[in-house]
Amino acid sequence: MRLSAPDWMLYALAGLLVAIGLANLYSIENFPSPSWSSSFYRQLVWTGVCIAVTLISTLIAGQTWRYLAYLLYGLGAIGMLITAFVAREVNGARAWLDIGPFRFQPAEFMKVLTALALAVFLQRYDFDWKRFSDRVGIGGLIGLPVLLTLLQKDTGTALTYGALLVPLYRWGLSGWVVGLPLLLGGLAFLSLIWPWFYLAAAVTAAGALSYGLIFRRKYLGLHLLGVSFLWGWLALSSFLYRHILAPHQRQRIEVLLDPQRDPLGAGWNALQARIAITAGGLTGQGYGQGLQSKLNFIPKKHTDFAFCGLAEEWGWLGVVSYLLLYGAFLWRLTYLAEKTQSPIGLLFGYGLAGFLSLHLLINVAMVMGLFPVVGIPLIFLSYGGSSWVAASWGIGILQSFYRERRLRLFG
Repeated sequence: MRLSAPDWMLYALAGLLVAIGLANLYSIENFPSPSWSSSFYRQLVWTGVCIAVTLISTLIAGQTWRYLAYLLYGLGAIGMLITAFVAREVNGARAWLDIGPFRFQPAEFMKVLTALALAVFLQRYDFDWKRFSDRVGIGGLIGLPVLLTLLQKDTGTALTYGALLVPLYRWGLSGWVVGLPLLLGGLAFLSLIWPWFYLAAAVTAAGALSYGLIFRRKYLGLHLLGVSFLWGWLALSSFLYRHILAPHQRQRIEVLLDPQRDPLGAGWNALQARIAITAGGLTGQGYGQGLQSKLNFIPKKHTDFAFCGLAEEWGWLGVVSYLLLYGAFLWRLTYLAEKTQSPIGLLFGYGLAGFLSLHLLINVAMVMGLFPVVGIPLIFLSYGGSSWVAASWGIGILQSFYRERRLRLFG
């Protein structure tokens, strides 16, 4: 039986995002003349690489990716380890390797490899959530690249591995495991704003309400234990903030809470991003008319803060339209994952969608001043060869599983 055709809608949605990213970059750089020093023209070359990588990985059999998953994962881990020791430091991190005129970031490709290896591990016929060795295996597969990323001093990228909770949840992971880190993180952040006593009182009230209304006065001991644990976590959070976080990490959080405390220093990025977004208004200043980016008020205007150019020139209507397009792209990824008729394709597709979703959420929140500046790009909008090529590679792998669905359905 012949293979099915790839999903052309996914290609089209990705192509639209790439086209918008290139147009935005061209405007941000003030319509540069052809030159290798221009980020726009370098990104054109990377776009060609993305197209080639997507098509080639689509044509490779899905079973090949399955057989090579662990080997590629191991090679990726070795590449990250080498990078941590031989790469030159850029913005405090050792995450990029210089190969001729190009800069290569192994961590971006490791995200795809980790999602693939995790999918292969989870789809085993004898996998059992209750088996301790299987839980350790999951922790090891995810924990190794996180540790290697931290070794490279790239905390922002390490945070993105939380996206792998998406395929784990799809495969039966308890919602408590997903929600508890969010709850603890939220309480830790609130502890920087409000006194411990107020938060402890709120936790106690929430525990009492859940005990009386939701659990119908059952599990009293469990409720008391949970409330006590959250009290302890609130007390511990301030200690961790003062003694565990690095000074530059604490500075990012303090600037998030009050950019005006250092408006010409650490708070400059956040303040200028807000000015650019506000200047865009409802319909924007018009294509090529964004002054905040063109006059270089926004640092990293073509990478981490590329979203500012989009907001300033196209306004809220343009931003909402772009986010809806990106949402359609993410939905199509999960749709194809469900249609692959393959557990590996299903889990890998959700892993890829999780990574891209988290990049989107963190970057937009960071630009809007709702999240600390952690150096997370918005893939297909921010300049970046490694991130674009890695995402394109992931799309191609998912398409390869999707093309084989008839063989699994009828074979």
